[in-house]
Amino acid sequence: MKWKILGLVIVFLVGSIIYSLQPNTYPEFVISDNFEVDKKSNVIIFGATRNTGLEVAKIILNSGGKVTAVVRPTSNTEDIQSIGANIITGDALDKASVENAFSQSNYSAVVTTIGCYRCDPKPDYLGNKNIFDVAQNAGVKRVILVSTIGAGDSYDTIPSLVKRTLKDVLPLKTKAENYLRDSLLDFTIIRPGGLRSEPATMNGYLSKSNKAFGVINREDLAILIVKTLDDDNTIGHTLSAIDSELVFPWAYIF
Repeated sequence: MKWKILGLVIVFLVGSIIYSLQPNTYPEFVISDNFEVDKKSNVIIFGATRNTGLEVAKIILNSGGKVTAVVRPTSNTEDIQSIGANIITGDALDKASVENAFSQSNYSAVVTTIGCYRCDPKPDYLGNKNIFDVAQNAGVKRVILVSTIGAGDSYDTIPSLVKRTLKDVLPLKTKAENYLRDSLLDFTIIRPGGLRSEPATMNGYLSKSNKAFGVINREDLAILIVKTLDDDNTIGHTLSAIDSELVFPWAYIF
């Protein structure tokens, strides 16, 4: 048994070294440096109670925009309420509650960061499909979908260990991406690399390369999402989000 464990450790270390030797910078998709949230913006966010969605809400609200967060009945809403977001109880897997959320206001855009590794059923496809369908029917054309590197044509980019970890959700995220591309919505799909809950480094960037792989802090990802919202040049694109200074897997170790 100990030799098997040692072998797995050696394989992990060798694989990690190989990945760390790969380029960690890729062609950058340039977005506006002069972005400022329009005070008339009214963004509805699915997945805003924590992590990336919460950081997006903070930026928009701090810039004078409005945020409505759709939260499940069992979610802890303390953080999202404390920053002044409007709260609507709903569940992306329940289309009627999604319709109710969209009926509450004339939203300028929708951001969805939903996903769950342990949920059954998982919302990564069906939940997002409901959001896209209802947004289209409600006339909310601007949609930002936060997916992941490893979905769709970026599958071969990620290490085998990550493929095994995400094996149940990657097909669902791929289906959600494809469904959104086939819609009539003004979409941008953002695929972050490995995520960390650390302060922003301000080194995060977007790339059209489906070979891009790396790590990014959630605060930096949120900054890129908000900048993307009103940049029409990002419409119709699938963009990877990584940090030029963070290398997988060492960013999680040191």
